[in-house]
Amino acid sequence: MSHTIMKKNIKILIAVVIAVIVVATAFAVLYHPPKVFTDTSQTAAPEQLDPATGFFTTNGPLFQSLYQTLVEYNGSSTKVVPVLASHVYNPNDKNYTFELRNYVNFSNKQQLNATSVWFSFYRGIIMGQGPYASDYPGILFNSTDSGMTGYSLPNGTIQALESAGYKIPKTTGTPGTSSYNSSLNATYKTATNDLASILSHFNYNATEMKVMHYNGQAIVVNSKFNVSINTIETYPYLLQDIAGWWGDIIEPSYVDAHGGVKPNTPNSYLDLNGPIGSGPYEISSVGKGFSTIVLKANPNYWVAGHSSVPSIAQAAHIKTIAIKYGLSHTSRQEDFDKNTSQISTIGPASFKSMINGFYNIGQRNTKLVKTFPEIGTFYISMNTQRSYTNNVTFRDALYNALNYTAELKAFNNNYNGTPEAYQELGPLSPIYGKAYYNPNNYSLPQQNLTRAEHNLTLYLDAHNEYVTLPNGHKLGVKTGTDLTSTKFKITYISPITAIGSAELTAAIDSFKQIGLTFISHGVTESTVSTWTNASSTPHFVDLGWLPDFPDAVGQQLIPVYDKSLGGAFGGNDAWVDNATLQKMFSTLDFQNKTTQEKKMYQVQNITQNLSAYMWVPMPNDVFFVQPYVHNFVFNSITSAYYYNIMTVSAKFSSSSSAYYLPLYNIIMSLEYAVTSIKIF
Repeated sequence: MSHTIMKKNIKILIAVVIAVIVVATAFAVLYHPPKVFTDTSQTAAPEQLDPATGFFTTNGPLFQSLYQTLVEYNGSSTKVVPVLASHVYNPNDKNYTFELRNYVNFSNKQQLNATSVWFSFYRGIIMGQGPYASDYPGILFNSTDSGMTGYSLPNGTIQALESAGYKIPKTTGTPGTSSYNSSLNATYKTATNDLASILSHFNYNATEMKVMHYNGQAIVVNSKFNVSINTIETYPYLLQDIAGWWGDIIEPSYVDAHGGVKPNTPNSYLDLNGPIGSGPYEISSVGKGFSTIVLKANPNYWVAGHSSVPSIAQAAHIKTIAIKYGLSHTSRQEDFDKNTSQISTIGPASFKSMINGFYNIGQRNTKLVKTFPEIGTFYISMNTQRSYTNNVTFRDALYNALNYTAELKAFNNNYNGTPEAYQELGPLSPIYGKAYYNPNNYSLPQQNLTRAEHNLTLYLDAHNEYVTLPNGHKLGVKTGTDLTSTKFKITYISPITAIGSAELTAAIDSFKQIGLTFISHGVTESTVSTWTNASSTPHFVDLGWLPDFPDAVGQQLIPVYDKSLGGAFGGNDAWVDNATLQKMFSTLDFQNKTTQEKKMYQVQNITQNLSAYMWVPMPNDVFFVQPYVHNFVFNSITSAYYYNIMTVSAKFSSSSSAYYLPLYNIIMSLEYAVTSIKIF
């Protein structure tokens, strides 16, 4: 009897399994993503919507969609391909000529030509805002004169204006004297105002064209679709430089109709609404405080019918994109898990809850995660000009005491324990290749308490001090001054993340092992701007430096070690002032690759022996992407991905599909549970 009942139950169970699978499969077929493709991965709003002003990494995906440059990074690569240009001629790394595509137009149907290029670069330079002020000094404008006069003027502009009949006061006097400085200021002020007037009334008249055709200037309009860029010094990284959004070409008449161009002044209208670009998308709407920006496919996009265009510039497949900025951690996680958003991000400590909460049980795995190593250097700096840390032996003790393994562990995701960061040697990144990154084959930094105690003892003996180790043993002069009672501060930028807090705790615990007491201290970003000299910069700073484009020397090495770029002025929070490095820095960035590589042996030895920084892990850029979204390509240099090349493998349906998620999860859970039962 019992045997018969068992057989009957098996039949019923099989029927239930079939029914559940049929219903679940039908529901899965009917369940599609919502109509509006939504990106919630940007944890902060963009700084401004004008590429001549906005300088936050959160500007990256937006600007990549709206605006275009002569050449652009080829997807995730650091190599560039022509976009607005069809061909690039570079005979000497100093005089670059670009043949433009003669069929490109802006989204308002206005033609893009060589004068658009001249306008965009000259506008950005004289506006003097972050992107252009940071990425073209010494390349397209004289940074020394800019610093003295307060005006950034494209190289050769004064002569170009004079060739067209403009009257510019001559600079007189002996360089370095007050009369010379006053005269130089008058020259620059007049020329900059004249240029601003041309840009604000850009009508292509004979005088303007004569200025733009002048050969001895930074940007030269050779013909309607041919333009040259001439650098002040030989500079082999120009193409990588202009591939950032500070090379974006915008439509002139729209600028002139909305405030024009003023020296050293952002355009408030364009900051809030954005200029007109030539990209695959255009702005449809902007929410208050940039909380949401909706993009729509550019209906006048120029690529149609042209097969020679690189794939990164293809027309948009997804017609509408909603970017929601600054959502809370909870909202970003819930929206993704409910399929309300297609792209999101969370920290490693929340991977488990994000993955395990995903609406489709069968896809709850790390395939949802896309990670990309960030390029740059993160550090705890040691101020080489202040007490204690001005001693290289003391610095070396700390360098060896730091538990680098514990620092990296702070980035472990809680799903499978993989660190979402990587350890690097510093100050350069591995992406630049061994010849730049590690020509002398140094090992990655690792904790060495024996060496740390040895160097600390040398310091203590020389300064009549001692410390007490956790085991009670004393290092140094036992009758001297107790250094353990001194509290050193590691300064960080508030607010701090959970990972940042874990890193600081690991550092504090490391130094405790050699008898030194550390605490952490948070400050606001505005405080950093007051670090204008070594004495106002803290002894220890937990910060980092990210390059704008892949110039190992000019964008990463020099900013972290040049004495003129200390504290608020750059990335040299250790205020390193090394005579040999300073002499090399005067020319190194403008020397050819072979010469640079030869000198990197010496550079690395100097930077390693200085022990001015403790190199902490570089975090990955992390994104969660819905499984039906394809061609998610990220560029770590521009912090951008390409909405236009993305596709989805399911048709969009009503966003009300989110209403059915509870039912979907019940069915999927039941299917999973039932099909997991073993029938004997």
